[in-house]
Amino acid sequence: MKKLLQSLFILMFVAFTAMAQDRTITGTVTSSEDNLPIPGVTVKIKGATGGAITGADGKYSVSVPASATALEFSSLGFTTQTRTIGSSNVISLSLATDAKLLNEVVVTAVGIEKSKASLGYAADNIKSADLTTGRQSNLINGITGKTPGVQIGRSSGGVNTATRITMRGTRSLQGEGQPLFVIDGIPIDNSSTQPSSSSANQVDVGNRVGDINPDDIESVTVLKGPNAAALYGSQGRNGAIIITTKTGKDAALRNKKLEINVVSSFNLDNVQKLPELQNEFGSGYENGTGNPAIYDEIENTNWGPRLDGSIVQSGPTLANGNKLFIPYSAVPDNAKNFFNTGTNIQNSVSFSGGNEKGSFYASLSDNEVKGVVPMDKFRRNTFKLSGSTKLANNVNVSANISYNKNLTNTSFSGTGNATVINDVLNVSRQINLENFKDWRNYEFATTQGFFNGYQPNPYYALENNRFNSNLDRFLGSFQVTYDPAKWLNVTYRLGTDYTSDRRKQTFEKTTFGSGQRPTATPGAIIEDAFSNRIINSDLLLTFKKDINEDFNATLILLNNVRQNDSRNLTASASAISTPGFFNLSNRVGELGGGESSFKNRIIGFAGDLTVGYKNYVFLNGTLRNDISSTLPKDNNSYFYPSASLSFIATEAIDALKNNDVLSYAKFRASYAKVGSDANPYNLVPTFGAGAGFPFGSTAAFTLSNTTPNPNLKPEFTTSYEFGTELSFIKDKLGLDFTYYKTSTDGQIINVGIPGSTGFTAATVNAGVVSNKGVEVSLKGNPFRNRDGFSWNFSVSYTHNKNLVESLYNGAQQLPLGGGDPVPTAIVGQPISLLGSAYLRDPNGNVVVDATSGYIRLDPTLKNLGQVSPKHILGFNNTFSYKGFSLSTTFDYRSGNVIYSGTKSTLTFTGSTEETTQYGRERFIWPNSVIETSPGVYTPNTTVRTRSGNFDFWHGNFNSFAESNIVDAAFLKLRDISFGYQVPAKYLNKTPFGRASLSVNGANILLWTPKSNKYIDPEASIFGTNNSQGREFTSIPSTRTFGITLNATF
Repeated sequence: MKKLLQSLFILMFVAFTAMAQDRTITGTVTSSEDNLPIPGVTVKIKGATGGAITGADGKYSVSVPASATALEFSSLGFTTQTRTIGSSNVISLSLATDAKLLNEVVVTAVGIEKSKASLGYAADNIKSADLTTGRQSNLINGITGKTPGVQIGRSSGGVNTATRITMRGTRSLQGEGQPLFVIDGIPIDNSSTQPSSSSANQVDVGNRVGDINPDDIESVTVLKGPNAAALYGSQGRNGAIIITTKTGKDAALRNKKLEINVVSSFNLDNVQKLPELQNEFGSGYENGTGNPAIYDEIENTNWGPRLDGSIVQSGPTLANGNKLFIPYSAVPDNAKNFFNTGTNIQNSVSFSGGNEKGSFYASLSDNEVKGVVPMDKFRRNTFKLSGSTKLANNVNVSANISYNKNLTNTSFSGTGNATVINDVLNVSRQINLENFKDWRNYEFATTQGFFNGYQPNPYYALENNRFNSNLDRFLGSFQVTYDPAKWLNVTYRLGTDYTSDRRKQTFEKTTFGSGQRPTATPGAIIEDAFSNRIINSDLLLTFKKDINEDFNATLILLNNVRQNDSRNLTASASAISTPGFFNLSNRVGELGGGESSFKNRIIGFAGDLTVGYKNYVFLNGTLRNDISSTLPKDNNSYFYPSASLSFIATEAIDALKNNDVLSYAKFRASYAKVGSDANPYNLVPTFGAGAGFPFGSTAAFTLSNTTPNPNLKPEFTTSYEFGTELSFIKDKLGLDFTYYKTSTDGQIINVGIPGSTGFTAATVNAGVVSNKGVEVSLKGNPFRNRDGFSWNFSVSYTHNKNLVESLYNGAQQLPLGGGDPVPTAIVGQPISLLGSAYLRDPNGNVVVDATSGYIRLDPTLKNLGQVSPKHILGFNNTFSYKGFSLSTTFDYRSGNVIYSGTKSTLTFTGSTEETTQYGRERFIWPNSVIETSPGVYTPNTTVRTRSGNFDFWHGNFNSFAESNIVDAAFLKLRDISFGYQVPAKYLNKTPFGRASLSVNGANILLWTPKSNKYIDPEASIFGTNNSQGREFTSIPSTRTFGITLNATF
C-alpha cells in the first residue's frame, strides 16, 4: 500500500505540472442575504474540465485553460449562477437562497429519494465528515451522539469489536432488536455470530457493518421507527440505517475526468478505564472464620495479611530447590502495565470522475490494528468499484461491487482458564506481573513455576490460547432505471451479500500449578466454517403526475424478494495428544462437531402513494403484504398499512411567510403497523446429534426440547408518531421535536412448559411490549462573520419508557437468558435485571442475621434495575476560523444499571477497595436491622459480622447479585478533531486540489458515578444480542489519539 501511494503521488505530480496553465482566477462567494462567505460552493469550469470548491472563508482559486468560457457556481440551498470569463482574473459574486433547494432531499426506504419537507416522520441525515471525526474503524460509532432516538454501544476495547444499535427501545423480547442496514438500496447482513466455545471463554467477533470502509460513505440516513421504514416490511420493524456510498458524482459535477483522494490516519489506543484496586492487603487466606489472615505464597487471592514491605517467598519451591523472594509491598499498576499502547493505521485511496453522461468511483483501503492486549491484532482490506452511465436519454445503468478481507487474531475474554483479562485483573497486589513475561525461559514464569496455583501465567495463556478468523465478504448490486414517459419510471435492482468466515480456536495442553494444586488442561481445537448469503430483488414502478396547479401525486408499486441462506460446519477435539500441534488429526478421542443450516425467504408486494397540495400539505399512505417461509401456510401471508401527514405552516399561512423570527414551521403525524415473522424451523420438529454421538460407527439424534407450533402467527408492531420542525431567525436556530409510541403484541417467544409433556419449552404468540418517548433536536449556527469565524452546534435528547404490558397465559416474568442476575421481562416494568437481593424491612433497611451479622437473602428474586437508559443526550460543536476547525461530540446516558462480573470476580479475590473499608475487621453493616420477631425489626447496634475477611466479603456479600449492580450512567467525549484546511491559493501551483491535516481523538474522556469504580458501562462480552445489562471481564475500553492527512489531486 505504501509503494502504491508513493507511485500515485509521483505520477500525479508529473502529470499536473506538465499541463499548461494559462491563467488563475480567484474570488469570493458570499450570501446575498447577509453578505457572509459561503463555504463548500462548487466552482465548475464550462468548456473545459476541472473546478474547485470554496474554503471556509468563501474564497476559491482555480486554474483555467484558454478554452474555458465560463465558471458555474452551485451550492445546496442557493440558486446556481454562471459567470463569463473575461479579462479579469477575479470573479466574486453573491448567491441568492433558493427556497426549492432548501427542501433537503433524503434517501428513504427502498432507496426512494424524497423531499424532507414531505416526510411525515422523523429522519436524520448524517454526512461523511461527521461520521469520520474520530477516525473510528466502525462507521456506526460515528453516529453516536449525533441523532436522537438512537442508542449505540461498543462492546469492548478489542481489535474488532461489535457495536450494538437500537432505536426507540427494545420491542421484541426474543427476536432481533437491531435496525435493518441498507447499502445503496440493498439490505445487508449485520450479524455478530459467536464462535462455538464455552461461555466462560468468549470472543468479540465484531458485526458485519464494521466491514465497511468509512471513507467510502457519502451519507447515512437514520429512519428510526416502523413509520419511516414501513416499505421494508418486517425487515424494517426496528427502523433502518440507510447508507449511501460515494459514486463520483461530485467529481462529475466539476467535469473532473479523474480525481484522486488519499486519506491516511495513524492512531494510538490506550486503556481508558481500569478497576480501582486496593493496595493494602496481599496474598493469603483467612485462617478460619474471623481469625487473623495468613500469607500463602501460591495463593492468588488478596485475603492475606496487611502489606508491610517484608521479604516473602512468592510461588512454589521448584523441583531444583530454587525459591523466589519479593518485597511484600503493593505494585499499584501491576494490571495497567500489562496492556500495550495499541495502534490503528488506516490508509485509503479513491479514484473518481465523470461527466454529464456518467461517473465512476473506485477505492482501496487498508486498516491495521494492534490491540492494547499484547499479540491481539486485526487487519481489514477493502476494495470498492461503482459506476453509472446513461445508455440512452431515458435509460440509466449503475453497478456496485465491494470485497472485504478481515484477519483477526485475539485472546479470550470472560472467566475461563483460557482467558487473560480476568487473570490480569486478579493478580495478587504484591506481584509485578511484568517480571513474568518470559514464561519459556524464566523458571518462575513457567507453567510449573508461576506463583498462581489456580490459573496459568497470563502471558502463557495469551500466547497459547488463541482465536483466529479469516473472513471474506462480497457485496454486489446492479440497477437499471428506465423512463418510458415523463410521468413513469421503472427501476429494477438486484443485490447480494455473501460472507465466508473460517475460524479456529486453539487451547494448549499443559499442567499449571504445582505442589498441592496442580491443574491439568487437556488442550482443545475448535474449527468453524460459517457462511451467509443474502439475495435481494426490488422492482419499482414510479408514477408522478401533476393533477392540476394545486395537486400532485406520486405512486410507487414495489415487488421485493429476499432470501437468506446460512450454514455452519463445526469440527472439534476436546483433547489433544501432542502439545503445540493444533491439527484435528492430533486429537484424543472421538472427533466432535456438527453441521447446521438455515434458509428463509420473504416475498413482498407494496404500494406507496403521496399526494401533495400546494407544496405545503403532503399525505402519504403505504400498504405492504409479506409472504414468509418461516410461518405456517395458513398464516404466512400478512398485511400491514402505514400513513403519514406533513403540513408546512409557513408556506400555507400568509401571516407566517417571510417571517424574520419563525423561518420555517412544519407539523407531522404518522401511523404504522408492521408484521414480523419467526426464526426458521419453529414449525416442525428438529433434531440434533445426541450427546456423545457419533460413537464409532453409531449415530444418534435427539429431538429438540422446544415443541414446535404449527399455528404460529406474525408478531405485529403498531406505532404512532407526532412531531414538529421549527426554524428561527433566518434558519440560525432549528428545533425538531418528536413524540412516539410503539406497541408490539403477539410476541414470538419460547416459554417453559412441564417436562411431563416430553418438552421443556414451547414457541407461542404471547406478550405485549410498549415503548413511548420523546426526541428533541436543537441545531444552530448562532455566529458567523466575514472574518471567517463560525460556530455550529447541535443538541439531541432522548427519553424512552420501556414497558412489558403482558406475557404468556398470565405469567408475570419471562427470563431472557440465564444466570444471576438474568435480563427479564417483568409485567408492569421495563426489561430489567432480576436477581438475588438483600432482605429489607419496610423502610428499606438491610436485614442482617441476629447471630452472624451477615446480610440475609430475600427469598424472592428482585428487580435490580432496568438495562436500557432512560435518558440519552448528545452535544456537538464545530468552531471554524480561516481554515481551522475544532469539532467535539459529547455523549451522556443515565437511568439504567449494569451487573459487573468484573466487580464480582475482584471481590472474590479481595482486590476491590470496598473489601478493605473496615480494615478486614468485623463490623456492623451500616443502617442494618435485626428481625426480632416476624415482621418486627430493630436497629442493629451491637451485632458485628462474624468475619471481616473472605468469609463475609465473598461467602456472604458477593453471593448477592445486588452487591455487583452499578450505576451505568456515563458522560463521554466521544469525538474530537482539530484540523486545518489548506486555502486554495496555496495549492494552485501544486498537484493538490484540496488538502487538510487534523489531529483527532475518540472516547478521550469518561465520567462515571462514584459507585462505578470498575468498568466502562458500555463494556460487554455479549456483542449485539439481547442479553444486555451484564459484563464479565471484557477487554477494557480504549481512548484514541491520532493524526489524519486528507489530500485530493
